[in-house]
Amino acid sequence: MKEAKNDEKQEFSDEENIQSEKYLTFFIDGQLYCIPTAEVVEIIQMQPITFIPNVTDYVKGVINLRGKVVPVIDMRLRFKKKEKEYNSRTSIVIVESGEKTAGLIVESVKDVRDVSANQINAAPTLKKAIGNGFVRGIASLGEKSAMILDIGKVLTHHSSSGLNKSEKTEQEKVQDEPVA
Repeated sequence: MKEAKNDEKQEFSDEENIQSEKYLTFFIDGQLYCIPTAEVVEIIQMQPITFIPNVTDYVKGVINLRGKVVPVIDMRLRFKKKEKEYNSRTSIVIVESGEKTAGLIVESVKDVRDVSANQINAAPTLKKAIGNGFVRGIASLGEKSAMILDIGKVLTHHSSSGLNKSEKTEQEKVQDEPVA
């Protein structure tokens, strides 16, 4: 009988040792995505956005967040989807990646989930990069799956030309700079 109790304790401690991290889940174009909550500063409702001329189309402008100017990215446009009118469920997820801070406009925020390392699968590799490298993995959340975004890549603009770095014009080199 003592051995069974020790086995139960061992099994329980193994379960405790599985590392899990909290992820914020949200929808973009009807697809479920997630990011680690460690990269999330806060979630706010849509608010007036100040237009900035001469920026890439998916950067909608900037907002004033308690005195800090924060660029705002429409994630539908970032993923080359058709623009959609914002509604009462549309939210701005303020994220940080290194020195970059930006607001991501998403269709709706779902919830915060605990995701263990064994629930995360590598993003499939195809001849053409999946989501321009924006997806770094896929989390299995019961019957649903959520694509894990690489915020660093989402916040960095790359030109879509096929030129290599030595052939890029000055304008294209500027486009490869961070958006935030």
